[in-house]
Amino acid sequence: MMGIIVLTLLALLLSIVLVFVDHKFSSNDNEEKEFRLLLPGYNCGGCGFGSCDGMAKAMLEDINNYKKCKPLRGEDLKKMEDYINSMSQK
Repeated sequence: MMGIIVLTLLALLLSIVLVFVDHKFSSNDNEEKEFRLLLPGYNCGGCGFGSCDGMAKAMLEDINNYKKCKPLRGEDLKKMEDYINSMSQK
């Protein structure tokens, strides 16, 4: 019985630590998800990153990588640039 209680408390403690670590390192994930939503979603690879997911990750390293996306035009391009400008103002 004591072993079950110890293992349960250990599991609880480790889950709290994992949630904290995930929260600490997930700030880039939110930006990456937002970039991904603003990209056209064709996954054509024309940018050289293989897919829109690859492009979103590359934008974390160099924000200007979005300019390599060939299908990103018109209103979608304006939305991306507005989002990037709003990030730089923060």
